[in-house]
This record gives sequence, structure tokens and C-alpha cells, in this order.
Amino acid sequence: MKGIIGKCPLCSEKLKIKVLECPACKIKIEGEFDIPSLFLLSEEELNFLFLFLKTRGNLSEISKILGLSYPTTRQRFEEFLKKIGIEPSYSKNEIIEILELLEKGEITPKEAEKRIKEIK
Repeated sequence: MKGIIGKCPLCSEKLKIKVLECPACKIKIEGEFDIPSLFLLSEEELNFLFLFLKTRGNLSEISKILGLSYPTTRQRFEEFLKKIGIEPSYSKNEIIEILELLEKGEITPKEAEKRIKEIK
């Protein structure tokens, strides 16, 4: 079975599905349907997804397998989530505020770590 082509080979614009057809009864449903975001992933992103599933979501293990640092792996994971439409549930501003408190000496590194873990 061939995969779905998600982008126009000429201009790289996102494609739309126009017709769905049942192979058994031949009924056709016409309209304009979006291609699900998972079908638009690159081969590299699909490999990352399968690795994520294989390691049961263990980013440390993924880092070792890919030979990357944990922060780089974490960043790739965040980019992957954004691409499939999952935004983080926390604000970067919240983390920046915590780091600023730490920098000013108003909280300890342990307290900063605890607060960041709570918002993630």
C-alpha cells in the first residue's frame, strides 16, 4: 500500500483530500478533507516517533540511541509535538520567571527545579 503524499511535489503546499471511496460498494464521499498531521511527518520524524514508542517515551534512552544530548533530544521532541499540533501545557514565560528568581538568589536551585517540574 502506498503512503499518502501530504505536500504538492511542485510547490510543497499542503494537499487536501477531495474524494473518499469505498472499494466494496463504490460509494463516494466528496468534499474537502484535511490530511491528518501524522501522515505529513517526514521519514526522520516518523523514525523519531517509532523510537519514542519503542522506548516507551524514555527520552534519555532515545538520547543514547541517537547519540545526542538529552537537551537536544528534548528539543526535538518539543518540535515534533508542535508539528502534530500539541502545544506545551506550560508557558515559557513561567520558566523564565523561575530562572530569573534563581538568578537573583530569591530561590534555591532545588526550589527552581521543583517549580519547573510542577508546571511541566
